[in-house]
Amino acid sequence: MVETADIVVVGGGCIGAAIALHLAEKNAGKIILLEQKSLAHGASGKGIGIIRTHYTHPVLAELAQLSLESYHDFAERYGGYDAGFHPCGYYILVGEDDRQTLKDLVKLHRSLGIEVDLVDLDRLQDAIPALNLTDVAIAAYEPNSGYGSPPQTTIALARRAQDLGVDVRTDTPVREIKLDAEGRIERVITPSGEIATRTVVDCVGPWAKQFTEHLGLDFPVAPVVEHVVVVERPQEFSQPHPVVSDLVNLCYSRSDADQPYTRIGNSNPQLHSQFKLDNADDFHGQLFPHITEELTQKLLHRYPILKSGKIVDNYSGIWAITPDYQPIIDRIEQVPGLYCAVGFSGHGYKLSPVIGKLVSQLIVGETNTLVGKLKIFRRSRFAENKLIRSQLSYSKAQGLR
Repeated sequence: MVETADIVVVGGGCIGAAIALHLAEKNAGKIILLEQKSLAHGASGKGIGIIRTHYTHPVLAELAQLSLESYHDFAERYGGYDAGFHPCGYYILVGEDDRQTLKDLVKLHRSLGIEVDLVDLDRLQDAIPALNLTDVAIAAYEPNSGYGSPPQTTIALARRAQDLGVDVRTDTPVREIKLDAEGRIERVITPSGEIATRTVVDCVGPWAKQFTEHLGLDFPVAPVVEHVVVVERPQEFSQPHPVVSDLVNLCYSRSDADQPYTRIGNSNPQLHSQFKLDNADDFHGQLFPHITEELTQKLLHRYPILKSGKIVDNYSGIWAITPDYQPIIDRIEQVPGLYCAVGFSGHGYKLSPVIGKLVSQLIVGETNTLVGKLKIFRRSRFAENKLIRSQLSYSKAQGLR
């Protein structure tokens, strides 16, 4: 006898877990969440976990603000589970070329209800005395932002989903999606058997391109290796510091709450071509030494005091990027019953609470202003040559922000 489900969500990262949870909250029927390995195995596994609202596109900023609110009351909202969120504050540093852009964005964000303001560099220096600000022209500050733990959040969302009846299965890859004679979804094939369903939600992240190739669907999602360098701060700089988005040198850094470590990641889109993978299965935690060395030098430039620190780790994770660095969130008309939320280009973790809610509303047929705004993330925009672009753009970071 073939097993049945109302909805099968494929991909056990933060996006898949959030969608499954919100579907369960809507009593959307029997929901099965399938993950090919362990929860948070892919892009949700190794990210630094920055949670911020600073985006050049107003729709992204609005969604990020809604997610930030969810992180602030995460345990209350999601059954007592903890996301590992630390609202330590978030600074944005820019050079002279981006002075007006930052001013305009702060004005835009404040009009959206985001708590952010320009900050005097002397005040910033007082807040983080170790910062080198010689090449910084202007800065802004989000007091409510910070960072969380993508793996911890994913597991929290999945456990809450289980509490509400979702069947969460790890080590269960989907080998194939079978269609009926009319081209509609009929079932999914796994190593342990078939599951009959009319609705599948594709949340496979870096595996998006290969996942639906057998259906004749092209997803312009490229898996890329992302690197993190971890430095142990010296005794004189042992206290945790806020998140710093360095748009002068295109990197971002944060401290750990429970140990004197500072982590740095890359935000230079021009480097991504150097560590793209043909297939997400080719990722095995490999490192590109020239990238880690470049990140180390950027960290030492921004925090000269760390020259007396100690590099304690270099590691990598996997991202999924699209040509415009924006996600693909859609109902796929060519395959009735197929939905997708992939290609988040590093934004998925911070957006996952609100994306889970909106995609669940899209699936069950609810309409509202925010669900309507998801249209800009439609898959067809690439064929239409209508990539998502912001009226405001930073001179170096460009579409990544």
